[in-house]
Amino acid sequence: MLGYFHFIIGCFFLLISFNSSATSVMSSESWQEEYHLNRIENPNKALSMLNNVYSSLPPSAERIFTATRIHGFVTRRGNVYTSPLKNNTTNIYDHIESLILLSMDLEDNGDYKQALQQIKKAQLKSKNLNDLDLNSLLSIKQCRSNLALGNYYLAEFYCQSAIKHLEKTKDHYIDIKWAYRLLALSYQGVSDFKSALKANEKALALSKSYELNDTIYNNISSLLLQMGELTEAEKYAKKALKIREKRNITQKIAQSHIVLAQIYLKSSQYNQAKSCANLAITILHGNSANAQTLSRAYLTLAAVLNKQSYYDEAIEYLLLALKQLDNNSKSDLLINTYQLLSSAYLKHENSNKALDYISIAIDKSQQSQNQQALANSYLIKSDIEEFTGDIKAALITRKLYETVIKKIHALNDDNRDITLELRNLLIEKEKEKLQHLKEKHQQLSAINTEKQHKLLFQIIIIILVLIVYLVLRLKLSPKHNFN
Repeated sequence: MLGYFHFIIGCFFLLISFNSSATSVMSSESWQEEYHLNRIENPNKALSMLNNVYSSLPPSAERIFTATRIHGFVTRRGNVYTSPLKNNTTNIYDHIESLILLSMDLEDNGDYKQALQQIKKAQLKSKNLNDLDLNSLLSIKQCRSNLALGNYYLAEFYCQSAIKHLEKTKDHYIDIKWAYRLLALSYQGVSDFKSALKANEKALALSKSYELNDTIYNNISSLLLQMGELTEAEKYAKKALKIREKRNITQKIAQSHIVLAQIYLKSSQYNQAKSCANLAITILHGNSANAQTLSRAYLTLAAVLNKQSYYDEAIEYLLLALKQLDNNSKSDLLINTYQLLSSAYLKHENSNKALDYISIAIDKSQQSQNQQALANSYLIKSDIEEFTGDIKAALITRKLYETVIKKIHALNDDNRDITLELRNLLIEKEKEKLQHLKEKHQQLSAINTEKQHKLLFQIIIIILVLIVYLVLRLKLSPKHNFN
């Protein structure tokens, strides 16, 4: 009996030991606090902490997530991330990691369509793994790419899918706040500002006292700017900037100055807007890794100068913005730059240049299948044709604009339908999973009941055998003689 007791106690402690070792390093409170502190005070140590976690992990969803954190940490500081993975690896998790890191490089270059293709390839590879953590990470990546492409309903679906899994585990190594921030942006994309604010508030509510919330503050600021709440937008932008200045990441600081410039531009505070845009340009100047952000800074400054009727200077900065971008790409930012150049030349009454630039914008919009950019380009082109007196051409272009707008509405409806179908499919899968678990539970209950009956039967047999044995022993034992 004592032997059985020792065996049970040993198993209990072994189980505790196993569960403890299975806990993620990154989800521990002490690791998180030290990491967030080092992000400000000692960035090299923070990066070293991430690298140590990565090195300690086997190929897995957690290692892939760690690799994405390292990639972001390195590239946001203007450096290039080189993956330690070998080219000849046969491990499926390694292949998925490579695809995700490639998608992040493509995102950094503004090629969101190709980035999404890499994520889809990764999802196909992960299909048979049945790894819920990996599925959640890929859903978040799907959300990011769809957001960049303007597929807001699909982005919302993928974010909600990830959140549904991550909510089941307290302090999961995949930061659920990341998913909520992206969910807020998906709502913002369809002008559901109330839901967007709620999602951002949820992300803030989940934050620990030692965590840095500059990204959430910056996102809330952009949302409030879109809502026209300029005073509150400025307050949150300054909160984000204060944290970012402590972190000393040039790209992040510049992004906050750009948001502030846009707020001041909308409130007609042109001198302050110009000052913030110039600050962003000064911070980013000379760092080719921050070309996208520098281009946005030039665009913002050009918009301010345009409002002040300094059209020549505005064109200069738009051309500088264009110079920062890869002319072979079909990114939204590049198309937008061509559109702004066309509008600027039209205001300058140079219709030939205006037409040249808008033709490039139309061509790139068609190649990228960006319907919203195409609609905006047609609208600008019709204005140019109207300016030159070609009313017939202007009417034809306006009809093309209206056709594309109808197509956008149809696509939005399709996206809603796709999202609804995906949700229904997910619900059906959850029902199937629950039914499977229920059946499994019933089977286990039946097996346990059968085992209990067998055990009870065995105990009864043993007791009966003992009774028979004792009775026989008493009968067969010689009687004691007391004489």
